[in-house]
Amino acid sequence: MFDIGFWELFLILLLMLFVLGPERLPEVAGYMGKWFGKIQRHFSSIKDSIDQETEPLDINKIIKEQDSQMDRIKDEIKNRKDDKDSTS
Repeated sequence: MFDIGFWELFLILLLMLFVLGPERLPEVAGYMGKWFGKIQRHFSSIKDSIDQETEPLDINKIIKEQDSQMDRIKDEIKNRKDDKDSTS
């Protein structure tokens, strides 16, 4: 996700150990893990809702509906043209 390799993660943890000390490091790591999990679940739920909203439409159904509408329009045009020819 963040494209962090092993050595980058190792360096971050080593710096945290020096800054926080061995007593507070497990507490802070647990706190950060809890919040990272919450953020990850939140983004996952957003992604799922977007996927549901943009789920692929049934193209064949849309094509059939368009064909039937085109047939109806063609029939209407033909009927009007026939009516016009018959009145002339």
